[in-house]
Amino acid sequence: MDDEFAGAVDDFRTKIAEMTRLQAEWAQLVATGTAERRRVRVTVNADGIAIDIKFGADISDLDYDEIAAAVTEASGKAVLDLAEQTKELMAPVAVDRGAAPKPADLLAAVASLRDQLR
Repeated sequence: MDDEFAGAVDDFRTKIAEMTRLQAEWAQLVATGTAERRRVRVTVNADGIAIDIKFGADISDLDYDEIAAAVTEASGKAVLDLAEQTKELMAPVAVDRGAAPKPADLLAAVASLRDQLR
């Protein structure tokens, strides 16, 4: 049982290291969306917060309401791109809900571990 426990601890440490690496990579993600024939470009960070907004030279062809709508549209596109990037990045550690242990199984495992540690 000691080898099994040591293996489980090593596996846990490996998973924590992988999650730490993925979190660091996620924090660096950025995404950009455009609207109004690329006259408006919005870049968002990993949290989905706009960090850069650029207007093309011909932005004056649009009125204020059109510019506002274009900024909203471009932001939405950027956030959708960010969500896709996040999904791809986290795919290796995504939980398969069908394969996840049932709470009763987890409680039994904890009880067994508690008994072994006594």
